[in-house]
Amino acid sequence: MEALFTLTPAESKRLIGKGVATLPEIQNARQNGYLLVGRGSTNAYILEELLGKKIKKEGYVAGQVIRGALCALGPEERTKPVTFHKGEILEVEPGAVLDKLGPGDILLKGGNALDGDGNVGVCMASPAGGTMGQFYMAMKARGLAIIFPIGLEKMISSVEAAAQFGGTLGFGKTIGASVGMACVADGRVFTELDAVEALFGIYAVHFASGGWGGAEGSVTLVVEGPDAKVNKCLKFIEQKIKGEPLLPALKSPCKTCGIVCNFKGKDLKQLPDWLK
Repeated sequence: MEALFTLTPAESKRLIGKGVATLPEIQNARQNGYLLVGRGSTNAYILEELLGKKIKKEGYVAGQVIRGALCALGPEERTKPVTFHKGEILEVEPGAVLDKLGPGDILLKGGNALDGDGNVGVCMASPAGGTMGQFYMAMKARGLAIIFPIGLEKMISSVEAAAQFGGTLGFGKTIGASVGMACVADGRVFTELDAVEALFGIYAVHFASGGWGGAEGSVTLVVEGPDAKVNKCLKFIEQKIKGEPLLPALKSPCKTCGIVCNFKGKDLKQLPDWLK
């Protein structure tokens, strides 16, 4: 049987969160080694599923796209990151345990773009490359796993092409933060499609994108499989996923922000209405 349904971005994040939390390798890293949950809006949903309780998701970010612009949340407003170590919770920055990581340990890292070849694009506003600059090469050198949970709303034509442009010193002008992009061609991507497969053992296809009136950024999926499994999936989507509330917006004052941005240092009254 085939079936069709649409997910808003918040619903997609919740579905991905539930899917990632069930993966055997995630549970193994959590209970027997290190599981690093990097900051990011989708990762915040994953963390809620792993903890079994609500957190301040809007604070579990660093860089963000908010109110129509690339931006970053100030350090003082960020929710403390969580690292799991042998069943315990360590409220430390992931970098604090980088040198302790070994086989079976996993970093969950968010992304900003995804293409049909599976390339992940990660925007970087920090001069040192943020989490990517700190972790990517070190983990690749050791053969350790990085999983990139990312919603299909972030599909672009080519991450490889996009990553050839820009950088914090490369753009002549911006509306919002100036960033560079890392192109990751060898990361493990986990989308809504992977979540459907992990949770229900059925096939899913990205069928359509977009919407309005509260459905902006939505993705429509087709699922296919045995009737019982498809019905189980639809019941789950209706009861556990649909109606997920929008993620609240949390923005730091531009006046005290330190990133490269055309609004840097401006008082609230100097900002355009759409950004206030």
